Amino acid sequence: MYMEEKKLEDKEESDAMTLEGPTEAQLKRMREELQEDPEAIKEDMIRFREWLSKQPHLPHHMEDARLERFLYGCKLSLERAKRVLDTYYMVRATAPEFFRDRDPLSVDMQLCFQSIHYVPLPVLTHLGYRPTLLRLADCDVNRFDVRVLATRIVMSLDARLLEERCLNNVMIIDLDGYTMGHYTKVSPTQALVRKGLLCIQDAFPLRLAQVHLLNAPVFISNIMNLFRPFLKEKFFSKVFFHCSGYESLYEHVPRDALPREYGGKLDSIQELTERWNQKLVSLRPWFLQEQLISMSDESRRPPGQRKSTASALALGPEVHGTFRQLSID
Repeated sequence: MYMEEKKLEDKEESDAMTLEGPTEAQLKRMREELQEDPEAIKEDMIRFREWLSKQPHLPHHMEDARLERFLYGCKLSLERAKRVLDTYYMVRATAPEFFRDRDPLSVDMQLCFQSIHYVPLPVLTHLGYRPTLLRLADCDVNRFDVRVLATRIVMSLDARLLEERCLNNVMIIDLDGYTMGHYTKVSPTQALVRKGLLCIQDAFPLRLAQVHLLNAPVFISNIMNLFRPFLKEKFFSKVFFHCSGYESLYEHVPRDALPREYGGKLDSIQELTERWNQKLVSLRPWFLQEQLISMSDESRRPPGQRKSTASALALGPEVHGTFRQLSID
């Protein structure tokens, strides 16, 4: 069995998707937006590593390249990078349902691969943002597992942290085929959904520029209002609705960066998703190792630091609001 899995991992690695980096023009714009100073970044990285070495409750094994992506994803704010890194490790200890079963070859994950398309698209937008597409491949609500989907999403975010520095992100969600059963499963009235929101929204150094909802139903505003207490208010100013056709989407995401089903020039969404899933399978040894060592030890957290956890988040929106405002010295 081991040899069969190893051969599959090797094959998947050779076929896996590569995310294209920014062009020179995009890179120039990204540097200007962040006002990058290479010397200042080096100094901040030294301070970041020194700070991490003094945190008894956090792992210290993260390599410099990935640690620098935390700094970059936090707009070069060292204090914010500290908070996000702390949260990154904390949710792995306090919300284990999303981090303990990270085997891309598991039955549950393979079923998720088959029933849902989720893929970071390989081409950046004109502004240098990374688009990601989510849509149903199978409309059977019984195959729509929110826990496994959230696990898959955070695995994909981890895979991206291993590969790229990203200035900003564009999320494209195609709601075609969603039923009230699907919307009920993703309602923030569910404690599992609230925990998942924390793990995705607050525990990764990935900024979100836009969310595009395709084929949105007429009652979508009612659905969005359910999420309002649990998401940062500025999130809602980034949401765009596309109820008929994709012409309005092209104003933000060019055809060059979209699958052919959406009038784009990339491969089909099925082909793109399969290639991204292959990347996750190729990273299987890394995922299995990381799930054992990448988590905080809350029993060793220094007195006076925050103690809000993803478990506490399940109590209600007021806890989430409090959690977001706490900081680390």
